Amino acid sequence: MLNVLSPLEYRVGKSHDQYSFHSGGFVLMNEQNVTWSREIVNGVVQSDDVGYEHRDKARSKCLRSSSKDLPLSTDQVSTRATTAAKRSVATDAPMLNYIFDAHSTLNKHQHHHDHRWGPHFESENSAKNITIQAGASVVLDCKISLLQDKTVSWVRRQENSEKMNLLTVGHLTYTGDPRYTIVFQYPDNWRLEIKRVNSSDEGQYECQISTHPPKFIRINLHINAPSVQIVDAAGQPLRDKYYEADSTIELLCVVRHIAMQVQYSVVQWLHGNRTLNYDTTRGGISVKTDLMEEGANSTLSIARVGPADSGNYTCMLTTMPDQPATVHVHVLNGESLAELHHGGSRDIQADVWSSLLLFLFTILGWLQVLR
Repeated sequence: MLNVLSPLEYRVGKSHDQYSFHSGGFVLMNEQNVTWSREIVNGVVQSDDVGYEHRDKARSKCLRSSSKDLPLSTDQVSTRATTAAKRSVATDAPMLNYIFDAHSTLNKHQHHHDHRWGPHFESENSAKNITIQAGASVVLDCKISLLQDKTVSWVRRQENSEKMNLLTVGHLTYTGDPRYTIVFQYPDNWRLEIKRVNSSDEGQYECQISTHPPKFIRINLHINAPSVQIVDAAGQPLRDKYYEADSTIELLCVVRHIAMQVQYSVVQWLHGNRTLNYDTTRGGISVKTDLMEEGANSTLSIARVGPADSGNYTCMLTTMPDQPATVHVHVLNGESLAELHHGGSRDIQADVWSSLLLFLFTILGWLQVLR
């Protein structure tokens, strides 16, 4: 029965003899503190004829051969080892050869899987593409085993370029953007956290190990940026809107691609720089917002409008103020919408007749030149 103690040490049976391998051979040690040194020639463990090294309790060393108790030189040991290789081995040689073969097999196995003994990623088969809603926070995982004395870094690769921006090294953050932080999760997860992501955070991120050459995994981060638009009854974006005096303004703002309830985002209406959601000074202002799974519909109503209500009206999200939608409202002073449209028709007709007359005069001029 053979019990493996370590990659280089074995114990045989109940005799508690220990076999340790070293360069060029191995050492056999028993409980009496007697050690036999065996030399390996051409893969064969040599017998007692080669000699053995004895260590008594005082750790004195001597070398004894089977023929005489005189120390042997290195040349003599090598010569006798070569001679012994040609003879029949002693009774313990088969067991020692078996141990040597087992050790060789173990070494081959370790060498075959050598890359698993150094730093390596545990999450090589994890998701390489992550999609997140704008305004949310995202965590990119990087699990590493057997890091030892190596360092972990996060970098961001620039789009369509080989240039990279250094984000973190070890436990330190090197980017000036405070939204980026390294969060180590025991025992082996070097997580990159990005707070309040926006469309500019979209791109390719790499977690690197400082081996030679460096090992890395890449993660593609995609941002679902919200869409905010003020639309008409047909759902088309508005840029200008006309109202008669004393009528009611009704504007619809459509928000898509954002989880409103998760992000605690609010649709906010402004007239110029004045917030209308909670305005009680004017009166007649109403804001109604219907939340959906990935967006919202918000309607602004303002009763009995006058010239002072003209101007820019803006719809925006409190979590994404840099992506507003704006429409310019015109309140007609003494004119009706019908007159406005009719006047517009007359202007269009006048422009058509003017263009036609100009074209005719141009043709007549060319005819006179040709004559």
